[in-house]
Amino acid sequence: MQLQHNTETQINSLGWNEQLAQNFVPFSTLGYIPLRIIKENRGYYWGSDGIQTYLLQRSGSFNNLLDLAVQQTPVVGDWCAVNSYESEKGLIEAVLSRISEFHKPLVHEEGYATGNREVVASNVDTALIVIDSHYDFNIHKIERYLSILSADHISPLLVLTKIDLVEDPLSLLSIASERFTSLRVFPVDSLTGNGIEGLLLSLKARKTYMLLGSSGAGKSTLVNRLYGKDVTKTQEVRVGDGKGRHTTTSRSLHQLPSGALLLDTPGIRGVGMNSSASEIAESFSDIAALASHCRFHDCSHTAESGCAVKNALQSGELKQDRYEHYLLLKHEAMSWEEVMGQRRKKDKTLGKVLYQYRRREGKHV
Repeated sequence: MQLQHNTETQINSLGWNEQLAQNFVPFSTLGYIPLRIIKENRGYYWGSDGIQTYLLQRSGSFNNLLDLAVQQTPVVGDWCAVNSYESEKGLIEAVLSRISEFHKPLVHEEGYATGNREVVASNVDTALIVIDSHYDFNIHKIERYLSILSADHISPLLVLTKIDLVEDPLSLLSIASERFTSLRVFPVDSLTGNGIEGLLLSLKARKTYMLLGSSGAGKSTLVNRLYGKDVTKTQEVRVGDGKGRHTTTSRSLHQLPSGALLLDTPGIRGVGMNSSASEIAESFSDIAALASHCRFHDCSHTAESGCAVKNALQSGELKQDRYEHYLLLKHEAMSWEEVMGQRRKKDKTLGKVLYQYRRREGKHV
């Protein structure tokens, strides 16, 4: 695709690259322009080329393709082919192939997955797991976040906020580092700025970083500190438990002065599941390594003889709480797989019905 030099430089700052340019060639011949979705709210989208922001809606032909599952619902982070019909408005005609998708974790009730599995962000390079170190430091919650990110093939970083409120921050850092040996951990305090410089240095220009954490974890305050000024609203949290209302109600993409792209997301009230049982096993890399030495390749690691995982548990090499949480997540994952299989059949049937309805309505216009 041919772009003016200035426009090309600006769009590249949003993560545009040669592969995307090649994928866009068929749309360029139709006169469409490439935009990245930087915000979405109630069916409206805001797209940017690095210079100008456009208000976008889905075109009628795009909705038809969406019903037939040929296209995917646009989300923040997507690159789209847009038919601009005014200086700052346009219609989304296509969503380009994604390098990654983040699925909203499903809520679980009594061990069963509920809710719809949906993509809520795309083209994310790395996720910043934001944990309130004072009120909500929880190893099992971090394990859940790591599992859902592993399933979506998104690399993680761990950010421990409000570290100045903790009596012994080094002990938390030690616990996290010992449990997750390959995970980079950044203890920070967004109000004083402690630890922020080290985190900023790890965020690379033109790469997209998604913030992921509970309501009240301090994501919006962290965004403002990283940006250097207030770009998102913040609210006070309850003193007793650190919980807060949702400050961020929609997803949005911000470009830091350093050139890194930060995708802010609403707080997650409950960390559910969006992983298969095999993906859960992969996310527990230490248990996966042990499992490779089990006598049976389909070992459940519960009652079989010759189980290397159970042997490691008995010897103390594997901690009891990590083993139990691993089994719990596998159980939830199997429930998730069953529910998703049933939903895929229903969605396919519904999509065909909606497509036929649109065609009939179009003939009467």
